[in-house]
Amino acid sequence: MSGALVVAPVFAPRLWGGHTLAEWFGDAVPAETIGEAWVVSGLPGSSGRVVAGPGTGGTLADAWRAGLITGQPRDDDFPLLCKILDPADWLSVQVHPDDEQAQRLEQQPRGKAECWYVLACEPGAELIMGHLRANGDDLRRDLAEGRLMDQLVRHPVRPGSFFMVPAGCVHAVGPGMLVYEVQQSSDITYRLYDFDRVGADGRPRDLHVDRGFAVVAPYDPAASLTAAEPEAVPGGTRRRLVANAFFAVNHWQIAGEIDVTGPDYRVLTVTEGEGRLLAGSEAVALSRGVSAVLPRGVPVRVAGDLTLVTTDPGAALSV
Repeated sequence: MSGALVVAPVFAPRLWGGHTLAEWFGDAVPAETIGEAWVVSGLPGSSGRVVAGPGTGGTLADAWRAGLITGQPRDDDFPLLCKILDPADWLSVQVHPDDEQAQRLEQQPRGKAECWYVLACEPGAELIMGHLRANGDDLRRDLAEGRLMDQLVRHPVRPGSFFMVPAGCVHAVGPGMLVYEVQQSSDITYRLYDFDRVGADGRPRDLHVDRGFAVVAPYDPAASLTAAEPEAVPGGTRRRLVANAFFAVNHWQIAGEIDVTGPDYRVLTVTEGEGRLLAGSEAVALSRGVSAVLPRGVPVRVAGDLTLVTTDPGAALSV
């Protein structure tokens, strides 16, 4: 295998969406309110298109199944999903199941562990991560009695803030920030509370009270606040954000040239600056918003003045 697969984003309309993504992706962003850019997605029905490199013209899902990423044909789905969130309002207060719960409750292969890196934010921006109750039953009673929000833990954010969101963790992203999200490739979300909003049809959006509160776990701050301090590496700095069974995420600041070859296949998204990606015998121009999947076994170097986020599959997702 040689070369990186450059992937086009898939844009997702959301009731709470903002307008910052147009600054990143220009005319590619639809005119409607867009809340998410799925910058690397192989999710069935929402897979990004490969616009350069092996598999050009097909989807990332096609490339995965053809073996262009791992070196062997696959009969499953690409297991990572990377997004940029652009909220102008609060997302719903929500929770996701773990793998066992997703298989039992939804007959889907995987649940959703995810993580957030704050790219930019306005003063006073905050998010919800965790709750003060012992279990989901207590929290469900709080919802029924109108005091759920009093039991949720709010965190102020700044550019560079990072949060791991394990399955079972109650959470919500607030307005006024731009967030890079890495998650297991799953679209299972249980809404617990939606701020009494109505959808485009004029009706309140569905809540998922029974299944949602059944998968709520106690809040463990140590499981969410995992980022290390930046460390110097030849050609720049690297900051390990998280490494667990599902994914390992690193933030890089590059001034010069640096080796970013991963231990397996790797996802890369540029969040600022410009440069070049040298993968095998090919060179790819890099700028803000460009995302690529780097196949297993392909040596990769990045040159320029830029920042980027890389994601490797953890042991539970590696093949």
